[in-house]
Order: sequence, then C-alpha cells, then structure tokens
Amino acid sequence: VSYYFDEDECKDPMTSGSGKSFGKHANADGGDETEEERGRYVANAIMGYNLRWKYWSIQEVLDLSTDWSAPLGDIVSGGTASINSNAHGGMGAWALATPIAVKLDGGSKNHIIVGTSMGLVYALEAQWHGLRSGWPVQMRHPVEQKVLVEDVVGNTNLEVFVVSTGGDLVSLNADGGVLWARNLLTDDETTFGKASKTLIVRGTSPLSMGDVDGTGRLAIVVVAMIAATEQEHMHRPDKHDVLEHRLYAIDAVTGDDLEHFPIVLNKGIDVSTPSSMPQPLLIDLHEDQSHWLNQIHGLSSEDIDKIRQINRRAAADFTASSQPRPHGGAGRGVHIVQPLGSTLYIIEGSTACSQTVDVGDTIPSMVQADDVHGTGGLDLVVTTSRGEILTLESDTVSYHPLNVWNAGVTRAPGSSNAQAHGFSSTQGIFVHPMSRVWRDILGVYIPITFEIYDRRPNIANEPNRQVYEVEVRAGMSAKRTIFYRSYNTTGVYTERVQIPFGPGYFSLTVLLRTTHGIVYEDTFHIGFNVDYMGGLWLIVFLPLVLASIPIFMFRRKPNWEEDEDYGGSRNGILGRAPPP
Repeated sequence: VSYYFDEDECKDPMTSGSGKSFGKHANADGGDETEEERGRYVANAIMGYNLRWKYWSIQEVLDLSTDWSAPLGDIVSGGTASINSNAHGGMGAWALATPIAVKLDGGSKNHIIVGTSMGLVYALEAQWHGLRSGWPVQMRHPVEQKVLVEDVVGNTNLEVFVVSTGGDLVSLNADGGVLWARNLLTDDETTFGKASKTLIVRGTSPLSMGDVDGTGRLAIVVVAMIAATEQEHMHRPDKHDVLEHRLYAIDAVTGDDLEHFPIVLNKGIDVSTPSSMPQPLLIDLHEDQSHWLNQIHGLSSEDIDKIRQINRRAAADFTASSQPRPHGGAGRGVHIVQPLGSTLYIIEGSTACSQTVDVGDTIPSMVQADDVHGTGGLDLVVTTSRGEILTLESDTVSYHPLNVWNAGVTRAPGSSNAQAHGFSSTQGIFVHPMSRVWRDILGVYIPITFEIYDRRPNIANEPNRQVYEVEVRAGMSAKRTIFYRSYNTTGVYTERVQIPFGPGYFSLTVLLRTTHGIVYEDTFHIGFNVDYMGGLWLIVFLPLVLASIPIFMFRRKPNWEEDEDYGGSRNGILGRAPPP
C-alpha cells in the first residue's frame, strides 16, 4: 500500500510535538487532503490480512520519502516545492509492484518479495516480518513490476529476477547475491557523445518467462519503451521523446539476448502518444505440439542440437516466400503475443517470424489464451479500452492444459507465484484427457488421472526436494479440499476421490505445491450424480408393474354350480340371498 500524508498531521518538533501544526491546509487537524491539495510525503508498507481469523497479520512500513509528484511539486506548472524528480533520481516511496510469496531456500519459512519505487527489493519472512539475510537489494531505478522467481541455475534454490523502470535487469540468488546484471540498452546507446541526447529506457512491461526457442532453457521476455533525452533531464518524463518499443528475449541463466532479439515493434510508426505496455503472453501456436510432452521430462544435448537445427532451417524457410509454412511456423518453442496500442503482434520466438492484427482500438491489458468456446482448440481473448471482448479462434491449434493463460497476469487463478509458461516450466501438474472429458459421473467415487513432472537442473541429486504435495478441491477454496497426498516421485497417478457436497456441477482443481511453495494447478469440469433421479422412476414404478402382471394375468374360471344359468347359488356377495 502507498500512504500519502502531509505536515498538517505532524506537530512542530521544536515545540516537543505539542505546538501548532505546520498548517499548510485550512484544516490544521488534517483530513482535508484532496488529490489536488495533498502533502509532500509518501510512505509504503506491506500488509497481510488473515482470512481465517479476520485480522491484519502483517503491517510493516518499508520506505518513506517526500512526494515530488504532488501538485505543489515543480513537475506541475506553477509548483513551488523545492523538491523535484531530479533531486530524487525519479524515486519515491510508492508501492506499485505486486508482492510474491515463496520459500526462497525451500525451507519451512515463507518469504514475501516485493520491489518499491525507491529501487529497493525486499525479502521478508512472512510470519515475523524480519528481513532475510542479504536483503534488501538496491536498484538504480524504481521497481514497479512484479518480480519473477524460478529455479534455473540448478542448485534447487530459487532465483529472483527484477527489472527496474530504467531498464536494469538483474538475477539474484536466494541470499540476495547478484548472479548477473545488465541494462537493456547497450553501452554505446547510453553514453553521451558529441550529440546532446542519449537513449534511455522509460519504463518496461511486466516480465514473462518461457522456453522461447524450444531448447529447454528459460528466457525472460519484456517490452521496453525507448526514449531520447538530455542529460540534465534524465528523470523528467515530460522532457523525454519516445522513439520506439523494443521486445527483448533474454537467457535466464546468462543474461544474454537470444538470437533474433531485440525486435523493434513499432518501427516507422508515430509514437508521440505513449501506449501502455501489457505483459507479453507466451503461448505455443504451432500446429504440432506433441514434442512438448517428451520435453517436459528433460532434454539431452543431442536433442538440443536437433532443435537448433530445426530452428535454423525454419528461419531460412521464412526468408523464402515461396516455401509453404505450417500453422504457427516450422520452428520450435513458443510464440510471443504482445499488444501495443491497437496492434497485436504475434511473433514466433525461434525465428522472429511475425504477424500483426489491428483490432481498431487500444488493447490495455494482457492477452489471454484458453479453450473459450469448448471446441478443443485454443482461443486468444483480447479486450479493448472501449469494453469490447474479442476472441481469435483457431481450429488448428489443439488445446492442452499446460498451454493456457487465463487468470490475468498469472497463468492460473491459484498460481500467483508460478510465472513460467506451462510447457516451459521446470515443474508442474496436469490432468490427462481421459479424466478431463466432460461427463456426468453416477456413483460414489471419481477417478482422476494426473501427471507430475519435475525437470529442475540437478533435482536428481536433491532427494529432499523431491516432495510434491497434491490437493484436489471442489472449487478454489481450501475449505473444499476433497483429497490430499504427498508424493516423492514424479509420474502418472490415478486417484479416486469423493465429493461430499452432494450432486451438482463442479470445477475440480488439482494443485501441486512444491518445497519452495510454488503452486501449479489444473482445472476441469464434471457433473457428479446430477441425473441421479433419472432412474428413480424405475425403482418406484418397476416393482408395481411386476406385481400387477400376475393380477392381470390371473382369471378365475367359475364352475357349473356357481353359474346362475344352471341354477347355481343365488347368494349375494355376503353369503345370503338377495331380497325379493
């Protein structure tokens, strides 16, 4: 949270806090602040609310600074404040990034990692709010995007990836040590020469992570806004001239640019009005995706060489327009779907083959991907600033639960800390097609077949990390957990679960929680004894029918003594003759 306050709420320290306030506003007691008339101070804090016991469990103040963005600051026409953005290096104590909760070292303690606009990256213990050793880490520019965490090095501890608004990208280990650091721009682009202006990064999109070229190595994908400015106006956004937007794909292990990157997205297009930069979507739009199911178990060096040869041939075929190309291209890896303005860029990561779609309106948010129409194909969901929702359907790209992104800036609703593309992720879980087929199950138990995979580097030498906690929930709430078991090996499992909440339609969520607290999930829908009364009429009606058959089939044959025509008995039904 960010907290804005002013000197009306602080007493003069020269009078031991008992004198008059500074009285900048009419109401000296405070509480009269507005967006146009607010003070010059801002603080940020991280707060946690316990949903079970309904109380604030975490309230920890992180940074405090003066607020140079207030209307009285010099950045606003007519401002009179002596504080300004240049004096602060563009930094301030705002909380604009979303926290993430993981276990950095795989131990018993959860850690909350968050960056602030003061350029500090904190790692706090969730229970007692104490700083983890080696943290916070100071960046040169504000941190306004969510950090990424993943095990890419091979020591089975998590690495933390942070990007600042100035284009500094850094990989940190669990103790806050720097594994590699770089700026998105080259040294030549950021050096002041004879020209009075230099290039700067004026902000970035949130980070995405995935196997861009299909070689099994994770890459970081980010979009940066490139601008030119003079040296004395480095931290004055109103003095920057936006030139272009660049798409970067960076090796998560080394920090080097991947082949064909960076790519200028809006080259030759007027960018005088800066566009929003939503998070890039990493999704596989190739027609053939069968190789992924083998790749999630790991790749040998021979496999990687073969994939690189395939990518080189695909890039060469792309340059020859006469060559037919399959849907999505002939390379491996994933596609990058990046909205910018009203244009949707779809780029094959291994070849940089691109296609654009103009939807006629600004796309302000990240594109989503799922089987929206239930056809078994993958659909892209695009939203516009006018409130329109568009779906781009494909009858060629088949649906797979690891190749979706359907919860905003996270891959799944319950996986807020699992940021890698599903096929690319080092760990995960998915339900097999035999169990996720829509059907109404009649009975007591539901069979679920799922697969756990783990291809983290060096995981074979870390048996204590090979712990996979699996939950099945009838919905998303932990109160509706219907199955829990801990496994020590990966593979395919079939479990029988029971839903105690009665008949109905359910969304079953299968969750995998790792030793680092990262949650992976898959959701599918079924009916459970919805038509259980469909056979009730047989239970009630069939016995009556069977009992009535002998009655209708039996017919009594009277003898001659009971036949009136032969002078038989004339007694009535009560055994005596009727009255005359």
